[in-house]
Amino acid sequence: MPSCAFVTFGCKINQYDTQAIREEIIDLGYQESRDPSAVDLLIINSCTVTERAGEKVGEKIRSLTRKNPAAKVIVTGCISDDDRIRLEKIPQVVHLIGNEEKHRVAEVLQGAPLLEKKPRRNSRAIFDLQIHGFEGRTRAFLKIQDGCDSFCSYCIIPYLRGGSRSRDHLPVLEEAKRLVEVGGFRELVLTGIHLRQWGLDRGLEDGLARLMLDLRQIPGLDRVRLSSIGEGAFSEAFLGAFQADRGLCRFFHVPLQSGSERILRRMRRDYSLDEFIEAMERVHQQLPGSVLATDVIVGFPGETEQEFEMTLQLLDRLRFVKVHLFPYSPRPRTVAARLDDHVSIETRQQRMIRAREFCEQLQQRELDRRIGDRVQVLIEKEASDKQTNEDQRPVAEGLSREGLRVQFDDADGTLRRGVEVDGILDQRRGPKMSATKLAIGIGKERQR
Repeated sequence: MPSCAFVTFGCKINQYDTQAIREEIIDLGYQESRDPSAVDLLIINSCTVTERAGEKVGEKIRSLTRKNPAAKVIVTGCISDDDRIRLEKIPQVVHLIGNEEKHRVAEVLQGAPLLEKKPRRNSRAIFDLQIHGFEGRTRAFLKIQDGCDSFCSYCIIPYLRGGSRSRDHLPVLEEAKRLVEVGGFRELVLTGIHLRQWGLDRGLEDGLARLMLDLRQIPGLDRVRLSSIGEGAFSEAFLGAFQADRGLCRFFHVPLQSGSERILRRMRRDYSLDEFIEAMERVHQQLPGSVLATDVIVGFPGETEQEFEMTLQLLDRLRFVKVHLFPYSPRPRTVAARLDDHVSIETRQQRMIRAREFCEQLQQRELDRRIGDRVQVLIEKEASDKQTNEDQRPVAEGLSREGLRVQFDDADGTLRRGVEVDGILDQRRGPKMSATKLAIGIGKERQR
């Protein structure tokens, strides 16, 4: 039986796509191995959203092909479109399959030719990939959207993934039902390149709110989470859905990118600073207890010291618990790459150090504020998995509905994967929280 391995870089969409490809390849008779250096077939699902991300993919491919020169390598994902010339020089790379043909990996492996002419960037065939489970996870990702229409000045993704396309309502519900009934998943994470744009290509302004509420009607689906969402999503209908149904997880990853109005304009973001602030304040007011996360680009071309400080001040004001920091990196074909006032690498590095220290302190403060809160935690790691806390006590760990990573003392090993536990947060442990167990929720354990 031929062997295969999968290596995934980047976003939750890529993780979803890899799972779908994995299922199709295994159906062809391949046996998956955890050791990519000793397989017949290696499939790499790539990312190139930043310069460093693309470099890491290239380094990984070269490393694996040196260790396993006999393997056939298929590279798919963004780097397949972005760096074809360099990848074509690697002898083991037998196929480069771009995002628009990612759904054809299995049939290409069986001998079907790739299209001589690149497919249109608005093809809906990207949704032909479907999953029935999710390898090694308690929560399953569910892809509902792909592509982006925004064309921010720094971002290469619209050039590699094409325009925004929404997966139809009914197939989303059908796949969700299958994941719950067959896979035993109690939580689904809706994923997309730009979830805010789901339904807009169908004329559905508040379609996402309706979709989430419809998903919650599936028996056994206790929690629906969004991977990330733009500030423009926070309409009254959207907020009202979360007020009406506590099974919609109050964790919102909302990319800010900069606290300077001038920099936002240079970035070509589709919101003003006032609009962003108003949206986040509505969340705090109407959905108390919500956890906010965000993305920030440090050292965008033209960013002054004052504008950098303005960003930190806004993160503080809006009480973000998690901040993903990215040093600006120029991407080919983008408007920002052609600007002539780039911040020096040294300055970017210095600001990144300061930003990390600031955001760590911000996170500690916001987590401390939550001590005493009641939470519901879906267990993902058991004490039997050799999971311990800082005191080396056996713990079970999972994710709260608000997106907090929470641990429970579990010396007797009673907390199993896929069970939701009710508890009170009692202590901060670094970026995690510990909690006192109140009760084990009703619901079946996730099938192993």
